[in-house]
Amino acid sequence: MLLSAAADLRSNRLRTVLTSLGVLIGVTAVVSLVGLVTGLENYVRSQFDSVLGARVFEISKFSGGFDDLDAWMESRSWPDLTVEQARQLSDLMTTAGAVTWRSGSGATVSCGGRSVEGVRIRGLAASEIDVASMSIDHGRFFSEAEDRARARVCVLGSDLASALGSPPGMPGRDVVIGGNRFTVVGVAKPLGSIFGHGLDDFAAVPYSTFEALLARRDDNDVEIAVLPLPGVTVEESQEEARLVLRRIRGLPFAAADNFHITTQQGMLESMQQVLAGAAIVTVGIAAISLLVGGIGIMNIMLVSVTERTREIGTRRALGARRRDIVRQFLAEAVIISMGGGVLGLLAGYGLTILADRLTPLPASVSPLAAFLALGFSATVGLLFGVYPAWKAARMDPVEALRYE
Repeated sequence: MLLSAAADLRSNRLRTVLTSLGVLIGVTAVVSLVGLVTGLENYVRSQFDSVLGARVFEISKFSGGFDDLDAWMESRSWPDLTVEQARQLSDLMTTAGAVTWRSGSGATVSCGGRSVEGVRIRGLAASEIDVASMSIDHGRFFSEAEDRARARVCVLGSDLASALGSPPGMPGRDVVIGGNRFTVVGVAKPLGSIFGHGLDDFAAVPYSTFEALLARRDDNDVEIAVLPLPGVTVEESQEEARLVLRRIRGLPFAAADNFHITTQQGMLESMQQVLAGAAIVTVGIAAISLLVGGIGIMNIMLVSVTERTREIGTRRALGARRRDIVRQFLAEAVIISMGGGVLGLLAGYGLTILADRLTPLPASVSPLAAFLALGFSATVGLLFGVYPAWKAARMDPVEALRYE
């Protein structure tokens, strides 16, 4: 049956190929989309791991999510998180291995006649080195004693150090940050980038020094980051931080939190919701392509039934049963659809590999996506081939033989 159907389709190769294009385009879109979304999710997860740390959670006044604008607008009226509250949280928590706090602004940094404008200035607690993914490539990080003394020392990001001179030679040199002279004590190892935004163009100073010299006078808000103790789950430490901070901020029992706790998993889930919305739209477009492809298959099969009326009559006269005719035309419809599906799968796989090699996304095609693509192709062929097959099988053999 399949060999006979394939032989009939080979006699009209161009029409068969053109008919399968709708299915090909739809399957290509689905397969490449799934590969790109998978790659983007893996990329986002790896970026969060490298920048935030897998077990670190952050506490801030503003939501870190991507999908809740109302919550972000509401948080604008909440009181700032302060460095005093961060220090109390560090003293009172029993599940935290380390707690740090940070703030930031922008300024021009100069050294030896070279200047870099719009540099991110980060005010950091000395405990930042224990919590975050930052590590030192040359020199050292500033100490707790330097933070308490408001020492004018700083650590440069690798890109900023390269722009001002040679990174290995920067420790010990003086730089001017926002009009204030600082001594460089270290250069951080490269952090890379997240979503194409470089992370190594910063200057970090002790938080007390930042507060005294570089902070905006109308902004006392800090962000707090917590690294749980080994053996303590993120959820346990997060719940303790929430309860302790509520007590520090004097919130009544029935009052809602006036701060946000953001975990890496929460940020990933928020990002995935945004991606899911875009994926649904794209899958809808791909589904329309499959629908158009199915309609094209039905149209061509109806034309084929008309063209082969005498053939159908001859086969019926020689003893072919109605179900044999149905099988014949269904087989042809499925072969057309599956041909487009296989070519679409190969095209989608090729586009995914191309994206993997030309972009930072670790895109890949899962076996499940390939199976679903071929399954959809076969289903389209069956659904849109039923009516032409039924019409062919319902022909009267005598009338079919008389057809000119």
